[in-house]
Amino acid sequence: MKIIVSLSILLCFLISGLSIAISDPDLIVYFPYEEMSGNIILDQSGNGHNGDVKGKIKIVDNGKRGKAAEFQQGDYIDMNGPDFAADQIPKNEITICAWVNCKKTGDHHEIFNARAADQTWVIHPEIRSEGAFRWLLRTDGGNTIFDFTAGVVEWEKWMHYAGVYDGKKSTLYINGESVGEGNGGAKIAKDWGLGARVGRTIDDARPFTGLMDDFNLWKRALTKDEILIIMTKGPEGIIKGESVSPNGNVASTWGDLKSH
Repeated sequence: MKIIVSLSILLCFLISGLSIAISDPDLIVYFPYEEMSGNIILDQSGNGHNGDVKGKIKIVDNGKRGKAAEFQQGDYIDMNGPDFAADQIPKNEITICAWVNCKKTGDHHEIFNARAADQTWVIHPEIRSEGAFRWLLRTDGGNTIFDFTAGVVEWEKWMHYAGVYDGKKSTLYINGESVGEGNGGAKIAKDWGLGARVGRTIDDARPFTGLMDDFNLWKRALTKDEILIIMTKGPEGIIKGESVSPNGNVASTWGDLKSH
């Protein structure tokens, strides 16, 4: 009887652990897009950076990993940029990842955008209308650290975007493969005083239109192997110590928190 009770308690603990936020000191925001609370997108990073939905974003079943967010043209998520603590804003290193499935609208699609108090446009991870991906960062004062486009967009198909900056160079990974590199050597602008958004620029341009899954933002540069893990397991895979085999496959375990 004691064994049965102990196993029951352990099972309840494990199941309850699946529903709580994950935790890593370098993971700033994580939107798995599995559920909403009213007009709030829930942040599962443990930092409480829930996003306010502006428009008619819906959670739909046909995500890349489980469910996804469906953005109509003009929808976005307000991240309340001015409220971010200084230690929660990437300045030395950054990684931004998301699964994206965009419609060809003739416009650019902004994955994430932030603007500093000095009016610097800090970051542009984009799907460009001409069919390429963009990755850009700027310093305080508006100096561009790097700005390049690379890769080939396949419209209305799932593609994984990962923009990385380690302080020395920048790398853009599409579907887990490096497609371009840029300069480094400077710190990223230190605040988001004029706002931060997912899905649209601060001046209401470049509306992301289509599906997005597993948006996650880090204040360190992830490795290629870590990006491969995120593609299949989400940030949970990194936190739980998943590994990549020599042939590039990620080990499969029961601990993947989202259904495929």
